[in-house]
Amino acid sequence: MSQSRVPQYLDERREWLRVDDTLLLDYRVVAREAAFGPPDADQPLADAITTFITKPTADLLERHAPEGDPLLIPWLKKIDWVLEVILQQLARDGKPEMPLPRLTRVNISGGGISFHVSRPLNEGDELDLRLILPPFVPITARAVVTRVEAVQAADRLYSVATRFVAMEQDDHERVIRHIFQVQAERLRARHLSGPVIRD
Repeated sequence: MSQSRVPQYLDERREWLRVDDTLLLDYRVVAREAAFGPPDADQPLADAITTFITKPTADLLERHAPEGDPLLIPWLKKIDWVLEVILQQLARDGKPEMPLPRLTRVNISGGGISFHVSRPLNEGDELDLRLILPPFVPITARAVVTRVEAVQAADRLYSVATRFVAMEQDDHERVIRHIFQVQAERLRARHLSGPVIRD
């Protein structure tokens, strides 16, 4: 993967705008043998496959269905169904090792991403990240862990903050565009819901 360092000269307002979101995410700790993913890694593989296949189409339809081609929708759903059947069968056969990105609550900016993990990481650990932005925009990045905090010690849940250290420039722009789009959609939804009237 050809990567460029995340530029330091970008406008800080643009670089550090952040949103809470739910994205498909997978990560691997660099220089460790075992790869593991987000906190719902114990989620049944069948559910993970269903989410991985259906979420991009659902995101696409949610954003573009009104102006989209209504004849395209059944075909997209049929393709999703076929892909899901194939992956479910492969999973039942136990043949592939399929590290699928899992649906994960994140806080993301142009400079980094935070999420919860079920196994402790260390500050300074480097992670190879795979994100999928809606509707289906795969992003890969290298990030370094900057903070680890226990969220629920009894449940062994940890909050991990990371800083991007290497990412394709185009991917970096896609992340920033996604943040702007999510913020704009939320502002629009708030505006359409009307002002709150207080007594």
